[in-house]
Amino acid sequence: MADEFQTNVTGGVLHIAVNIPRLDASSSAALKSQLKPELDPAVQSVEVELGNVQFIDSSGIGFLLGIYRKLPGDASVVILRNVQPGVQAVLELLRLHRVFQVV
Repeated sequence: MADEFQTNVTGGVLHIAVNIPRLDASSSAALKSQLKPELDPAVQSVEVELGNVQFIDSSGIGFLLGIYRKLPGDASVVILRNVQPGVQAVLELLRLHRVFQVV
């Protein structure tokens, strides 16, 4: 599991690198359990590296929205980096590119 996801917290920013091609039900559950200790009140924003993710389903979307909801305050932000075209299409279809910062 350590190879699938890498996390670290720096200066109130939780960095998550997803190193698998599918963010689906099984991988989302594993990542969610790994993140529980990382999502503390000191975390103000989250950056998710999605460069390796070619496919995302409703569980993966639910995982990203769950992170967003757990962040404190109105100024909290979730940044999605290096989003692949298929994942970008899903985000736009669901209008989540308005919720997350996609860079």
